[in-house]
This record gives sequence, C-alpha cells and structure tokens, in this order.
Amino acid sequence: MGMSSQSLGVAGVSSLRLAPAASSLRTFGITARYEFWMQLRRYALWIIFALLGLFTLRTFNSLLSDPNLTSAKMTISVWSSFIAEFSPLGAGLLLADRFPRDRATHMDELLSVTPAPLATRLLGKYVGATLATLLPILLVYLAGALVIMLHWHDVSVLPLALVEFVATTGVAVCFVGAFSIACTTVIWPLLYQFLFIGYWFWGNFLNPKLGIPTLNGTLLTSDTRLIEDGLFTLPPGYGLPTSPLVGWESLGALLGCAALALIATWGLLRWQTTHR
Repeated sequence: MGMSSQSLGVAGVSSLRLAPAASSLRTFGITARYEFWMQLRRYALWIIFALLGLFTLRTFNSLLSDPNLTSAKMTISVWSSFIAEFSPLGAGLLLADRFPRDRATHMDELLSVTPAPLATRLLGKYVGATLATLLPILLVYLAGALVIMLHWHDVSVLPLALVEFVATTGVAVCFVGAFSIACTTVIWPLLYQFLFIGYWFWGNFLNPKLGIPTLNGTLLTSDTRLIEDGLFTLPPGYGLPTSPLVGWESLGALLGCAALALIATWGLLRWQTTHR
C-alpha cells in the first residue's frame, strides 16, 4: 500500500499489456485487485465508516437490554438488520465516483488500448471496488457481533453472524454498488449522489400507507428487510412476518437487478467505444 495511485494504475495496465493472451479469469483478477487497493486507500472510505461505526455501536445499550431479545441469535439478527439499514447508503455514495475518477486520471483511455475485454474490466472494477467498500462495514459489524457473543456467552453465533452479513448487508451493497457504477456513466456524480440519498429514504423508510408509491415493502426493498425477516430470527415488533420464500425472492430480485444494471452498463460502454 506504499505505492502511489499512479504507480498502481501503471502497474495494473502493464500487467494487462504483458499478457494479451491471458485468460479472462486472470484479467479479471488483475482488474479486481487494482480496484480493491485503490478503493481501500481512500481516506473517505475509512472516515465515513468510522463515523457510521460510532453511530451504530451506540445502539448496544438498548440492544443488549431489550427484554424481547431472548437469545444471541435474535440479537444478531436485529444487529444485522440495523447495519443493513444505513451502511449501504454510505457504500453507494462512495462507489459513485469510480468511472468519473478513471476519466479524470485518463485511466479509461489507458485501459481501452489493452487486450483486456471490456466486460471483464467492468466486472473486475465492480467486484474489487465493492469488496473494498464492504471491508470497513464488516469490521464494524464484527465488532458488534463480538460484543453480542460475549454478552450471551455464545460462540456459535459468530458463523451465523457472517452468514447474515453476506445475505443482508452484502446483498444490499452489491445492489447499490451496481447502480452507483452504472448510473454515473451517464449522470453527473454529485447529482447521482443527491438523488441516491433521496431514493434510499423513499425506497426503504417511506410508509406505504401514506398512499405515495414506494419500493418499501416490495421485493426490491434495498435495505434487505424482507431477506432478514424471511430467512433469520427476528423477534415480534422488529419486522413484518414473512415467509422464507419471500426472503429468497427478494434476495434473487436484488441480485438480478444488480446483474441487469451491469449488463446495461457494459452495453452502453461498448456503444460509446464503437462510436468514438
């Protein structure tokens, strides 16, 4: 991590140039590794999620003393649900500048003359930057999970905590990350970030009973509330009772929409490349 951003970029491009006949898997690995370290080196990433960690960890006084939470599993589920409500908002904002930053540094021009396929580079960018953004969220989440484990003296809850993190926050960040990368290929990043904040509260917190159309309560509720309610152990009052089938349907719908967003981005970038 001692290398500069420019050095990392040149090294990554050189690796792609030196292996024109390399497999798509190798090309994907090179791109993902470059994007991962570039995103992980950003001060904003750690500052935002440090502040988020301070905000979320304040909930433990009420979380550990709630009489409705009668087991470590219930407490972990509530903790997972809380993390998934707010952390993807920060992730979406941070991932919104990946393409604009490449344009500003002319990295997109360097990559366009390499033998690496466009689809492979796009997927590598998405996976690398998304995983890097998830890392500080995971650290905050695990800190809370360890406190819960010590409170309940239940070590067996840690594997469940990891599964819940992947199924809820992991899916939510993959969903918003795909759209943050996709939309900023055509929308000014600051405008997208403003609209994204509005979308997050409209699509996850607006009460459908108000009569205003909203995604809240549908399979595309992006804070993954339906996944948490359907697949894990939430106590009464912490969520709307739903079936495991609905939980799986929501998970599939969110990941499916993320895939469609990336496919659309690939098509747009391919069209832009052929019409330069």
